[in-house]
Amino acid sequence: MESDPTICRPLSTTVTLALAALASALVAIFGDKEALTVGTIVFALIGLIPWALDAGGVELSPAIFAVMTVVPAAAIVVIARNPGGTFPMMLAIVALSRGGDRRVTLAAITSGTAAIVTLAILKGTAHETGAVFFIAGLGVAWLAGTMVRRQEMLIAELRAAHALHSEDVAAQERTRIAREIHDVVAHSLTVTMLHVTGARRAMNHDPVRAAEALERAEQVGRDSLDSIRQIVGLLRSADGDRSDEAPMPSLTDLPALVERYRDAGLVVRSTVDVDAGAADPTAALVAFRVVQEALSNVLQHAPGAPLELSVIDDPIGMVLKIVAENPVPQPSSSTRTGLGVRGMIERVRTAGGTIEVGMTERGCWRVEAVLPIRRLTAIG
Repeated sequence: MESDPTICRPLSTTVTLALAALASALVAIFGDKEALTVGTIVFALIGLIPWALDAGGVELSPAIFAVMTVVPAAAIVVIARNPGGTFPMMLAIVALSRGGDRRVTLAAITSGTAAIVTLAILKGTAHETGAVFFIAGLGVAWLAGTMVRRQEMLIAELRAAHALHSEDVAAQERTRIAREIHDVVAHSLTVTMLHVTGARRAMNHDPVRAAEALERAEQVGRDSLDSIRQIVGLLRSADGDRSDEAPMPSLTDLPALVERYRDAGLVVRSTVDVDAGAADPTAALVAFRVVQEALSNVLQHAPGAPLELSVIDDPIGMVLKIVAENPVPQPSSSTRTGLGVRGMIERVRTAGGTIEVGMTERGCWRVEAVLPIRRLTAIG
């Protein structure tokens, strides 16, 4: 992304303080007609050297910076007897307290206070030299530097947190897309391969049945390609406009999903009693994917086992309950949690629901999920 040259970038704190130091030096020199002396000019220019080095990127230790700024400022106050030298001293204390070295900052404040008190003694009056106000100004300078330091630390923490948040969001998006692709591909390949296998076995003795199986496999393949294009379209969408894309699966698609698995040879006894139009899209999509993965697992690992499927909508508690159970264990899933099972668990938990997957005491493989649903009300 190219930067806009018309946009003015804010000056860094270092450059801002250096410019303020230049202004304070000018105040010390020209603040009073009696202050315009050779000593004031020489010490003021010497005191600007560390600021110029700092603004130019030369790193100075806090002690060296303090000596190069506070000593010339104190010389303006004591030797040139110019209280205007306190202003460069204040800027030096701001920079030192911003750096966080407390001992050097305390030494600078002590030196500045000593210089102001010395000037008051030399002139024989604290009122005319403004000693009390200048000493208070040193304290204000320390407070200002401390606040700048805390602000910079807070900005750094916010930037680090923003970077971590961006990485976390990107990781969650990758995981979500991986789940979608896995669910679509695993489901379609499982059903397609069973149809192709059935067609191959029926090719010689029942060509009509073989042709029907191949036709179903072709349709499943086309549907999966459409779903994959839709998921890839989410990655390519720059403006978030998805009006031309097909809608994501919902509860209304559950009967067709179950029927598709029945055509592939799965024995399913299902009870689907939900108000499909009232559920929010998030819960509906999660429910569809959970049922899809449960059916796919049974068809892949225990194709001859009957499956009991129940999807029930609780209108009072606004809860969607999904139960899928088959009496034959799934060996490959009973020993380890595959991507599909893990994806189910992640989907349900992300949606605020609970899920249990595994073997029961009766030796059945059972998937039980409970999803909270936010009902959509009609407007008008």
